[in-house]
Amino acid sequence: MDQAAKLGTAVVLLCLWAAPPCAAGGLKIFTGTFGPFTEDPYYKIFTVKEPASINNDALQITPDSANQGFKYNDQSGRVMYKKRFKLWVGPNGSESARVGSFNTSFIVNLSPVNNNSVTGEGMAFVIAPDLDLTPGSDGQYLGLTNLTTDGNDTNHLVAVELDTFKQEFDPDSNHIGLNINSVRSNANVSLTPLGIKLMSNGTEAFFYNIWVQYDGNNKSIEVYIAEATQEGPYPPRPEKSVLSSHLDLSRVVNQYSYFGFSASTSNATQLNCVLRWNLTVEYFSEKKFPLVKVSVAAGVPTLAVVAAAVVLGFILRKRRIIMSNSSILGALKNLPGTPREFINSRRLEEGDEQVRREKQSWVRAGVRGYGVFFRGFLQSENLEEVAVKRFSRDSIKGQDDFLAELTIINRLRHKHLVRLLGESASSIVPLLIIYFSSCRSDDFGTY
Repeated sequence: MDQAAKLGTAVVLLCLWAAPPCAAGGLKIFTGTFGPFTEDPYYKIFTVKEPASINNDALQITPDSANQGFKYNDQSGRVMYKKRFKLWVGPNGSESARVGSFNTSFIVNLSPVNNNSVTGEGMAFVIAPDLDLTPGSDGQYLGLTNLTTDGNDTNHLVAVELDTFKQEFDPDSNHIGLNINSVRSNANVSLTPLGIKLMSNGTEAFFYNIWVQYDGNNKSIEVYIAEATQEGPYPPRPEKSVLSSHLDLSRVVNQYSYFGFSASTSNATQLNCVLRWNLTVEYFSEKKFPLVKVSVAAGVPTLAVVAAAVVLGFILRKRRIIMSNSSILGALKNLPGTPREFINSRRLEEGDEQVRREKQSWVRAGVRGYGVFFRGFLQSENLEEVAVKRFSRDSIKGQDDFLAELTIINRLRHKHLVRLLGESASSIVPLLIIYFSSCRSDDFGTY
């Protein structure tokens, strides 16, 4: 690899080193196990939007019998976990977007108020862009949307509803649905054929364990349900889901979102209680590197310019040397008895490997006349001992010195003067090669 290529490679590696780490890296895992619910510490952990409350060891998503000062009908509420999660990275909705997975399970009890025969409306597990309760979200809107906002893409929410009141767009009053930015479900399934009745009756309380599992790699969501008890162990998850659907969260929810529950009542009322909740979320780090981003934004183009300047400077310098050497070679042709040229200047400068082993390396012998003398051996001359003068001034003056001394010594012939063996004008720094003799003078040497 030549010097220009080496310099270019070095700068490219430097640019790569300075680049920020991939944004997609650093998946983290959050695991939370909540319940039975008491006022302390859960009011510190959750944002509770009235008339929701925490009492009777449960999250009361709409008013219950302990809510003083709230009526039961036409209400909506939310209970949200306060921590937000970065659920995806990359361009939203693109193939390159990476989405985290999550698993959640919770035990619910939906029951009528004062044994009313007409119950409603229902509750939902929700992924929302904020902790706020949407105004006017009572009735059919399940605490999710309202008459104005329902169906808007700007809602950025996904919910799994447990619906107990039939609207015109519902299959019945006992179903599970997947809601995207609207209470009109993208997918739903009646639970009646499965022998499951969400709403408790006046004589018996029903408890259900709901599982919602989202696969960020396959971008799919599955919902499972099984009967449970109020305080007993968790039931095993059924092998078969009751609802499954394709879902790309990066196309729907905000990059930073919250998990929780919402519910509502209308003229039909019910109690919407969450007794226990488990949540596991794969999320991406929220760490920010503003200084790195700024420095990289400014530094990488600067490094590129510097790299180009360095490589260009090296190429131009080498071109000047080649052109200058061409001038020297032209001058050499006009000398009488053109001296022998040694093309392999690297061997002159470094010495043959065999010579290095047998006679050691080239030895610095002295300094004079804008040059440094080295003493060594040439394999091509049967290990003849020679002296090499390496001119040390800048390129233009060094070449003038070289030509002047070469012209003089090439014309001299005397038994007490050392004999010129040859030259190497094609090297980066011109060299004179002289037979070494400790008993003679080279007129400008030091030995």
